[in-house]
Amino acid sequence: MNSSNGDSQRVDGRRLRYQNRRAEILDAAMAHLLENGINGMSFRALAAAVGVSHVTLRHHFGTKDELLGEIFGAIGSRLAVPDHFDADDIESIVQKLLLRSTQPETDRRTRLVFEVYGQAVQDPVEYRAFLDRMVTGWIEIIRDHALKAGCPHHEADNFATLLFAQIRGLQFDLLATGDNERIAAAFNTVIDGLRFQHARWAGAAQQWHQTGTR
Repeated sequence: MNSSNGDSQRVDGRRLRYQNRRAEILDAAMAHLLENGINGMSFRALAAAVGVSHVTLRHHFGTKDELLGEIFGAIGSRLAVPDHFDADDIESIVQKLLLRSTQPETDRRTRLVFEVYGQAVQDPVEYRAFLDRMVTGWIEIIRDHALKAGCPHHEADNFATLLFAQIRGLQFDLLATGDNERIAAAFNTVIDGLRFQHARWAGAAQQWHQTGTR
């Protein structure tokens, strides 16, 4: 009985070490890709770059595609999804995205995200988890906040899709051209549009309320 408990403890200890090592390898692999990109990357070359054998890399992550999925998921969560916003503060989403796009520490992550976009367009099935997080997930976030800000349900999907397209397009433009002044002005125009929409939603809600109480 004691021997069985000891074996169980030893197995748990090994699993714990594997988990810790796994996180370390994931961070190292991410750092390598942020520095070098994913073009032409092989599983074996990535293993050598992070200082492990490709057998060890496969032990922790299974396949190259599974590893890439985890890396892109981690990049997505660290780069894109905010912790919280006020219920009606859609403007802060746009402002924080612009700020993140212009900060040196996030520049490489943003560039890698767009590099992966290029790969995902060619093979959306392989990169489905990335697209779900970086496209569908963001549209859902914007849609939810728009609804809380008073956007009518029948407009929410269209509003979120258009705003997301504007944000991503301006981010890409900024990375491609480095024209901070021009892009900042365009972002301000987007924010002006958000304020107009918010005022329109508020006016429509007030009108509906007044009509309903008469």
